[in-house]
Parts: sequence; structure tokens; C-alpha cells
Amino acid sequence: MYLPAHFRAEDHDQLLAFMHEHAFATLVTAPGGVPFATHLPVLVQQEGGTLYLRSHLARANKQWQHFGPQDVLVIFQGPHALIDPAWYASAPNVPTWNYSVVHAYGQARVVEGEQTRAIASGLVERFTPGMAAIPADFERRMLAGVVTFEIAVTRLEGKDKLSQNKSSQDRHNVAQALLDSERAEERATGERMAAREQG
Repeated sequence: MYLPAHFRAEDHDQLLAFMHEHAFATLVTAPGGVPFATHLPVLVQQEGGTLYLRSHLARANKQWQHFGPQDVLVIFQGPHALIDPAWYASAPNVPTWNYSVVHAYGQARVVEGEQTRAIASGLVERFTPGMAAIPADFERRMLAGVVTFEIAVTRLEGKDKLSQNKSSQDRHNVAQALLDSERAEERATGERMAAREQG
């Protein structure tokens, strides 16, 4: 992605925390140069020196057949908000969008056997830890209908576009306008701006 230096987020621990917080992600492949995307929950798991992303696709979703030597892209999207130029103390300005995002790249591979159950169980424990047990035969049918996969991440790109290219007064005005919004996503963007200003 386009990544100006002043918007680059590079702290590895912060990127991981962001990915955990926004773990409903977008998996992008491009077979034959044609983009294909699936939206899905992702397990973010650090094992030794390797970061793995693990999830599953419906077996009928042919995206798993795109996996191979080429990298896939997984996008973790955080809060975002339109920035009204009227909020700035400076002038002239134009509308823009503030947002936070992490892009993860790596090769995806299908995993099977016990790993299939481990990933499926891991997703349940991560996102619905209080879910009641399901009958074994039903679980087998469900697992037969999915393809589990993992991605060994080779590159992370983080972007926090939070008005860093504006003056301190402009950033304060924008953050305050967002914090006063009735929309939760705009308030969350304002909170990220305020946290950044506080260091």
C-alpha cells in the first residue's frame, strides 16, 4: 500500500495488538491477476520467531485453490472517519479520511488432519469461548465442509493515518470533533488520535 513515512506504524507489538483487536480480516488472492477476497475471522499466533495467521474457508469457496508460491494479503482494518476540512484551524484544506490498517503478507498453505480441528477449535475458543459443546457427529460434518489454512507472515505493513501531517492545533480540533461524534467508529478514530498525541 501507499505508505508515506509520517503514517508508517512499525512497532511490532502494537501491530500484533491491532491485529488481535481487529481479527475479522480480509484475505486477498489474485489468481491470474484477478483479485478475489474473502472476509473471515483470523487467529493471530506468534510461535517462536514466526507469526502465523490461521483460519478456514468453506470448502465450496474455491479461494483455497489459489494458494501456492505467490504471497497472499490479509488486511486488518481498524476504525476510520471522514475528516471535515471545517474542523481545521488552518486553511485552505480539503476533506480526507483518517484510518488505521495492517497488511500482512505471506504464503498460504492448506493444513489437514488434527490441525483442522485445532484451528476450528481455536477460532471457537477465541471468538465464542462460552459456546456449548456440539455433538461429535455434527462436528465431523462441519469440519468436512471447511478447508483450514495457515499463513507464515513474511512482511507486515502498518498505517496509522491520523492527521500527523497537520499542525498540533489541527490534530486537536479533529480529534475533539471525532470524540464528540454520535458514531462509534468516529469516536474510536478520535481515541486513537488522542492516544497518539499523549504518546
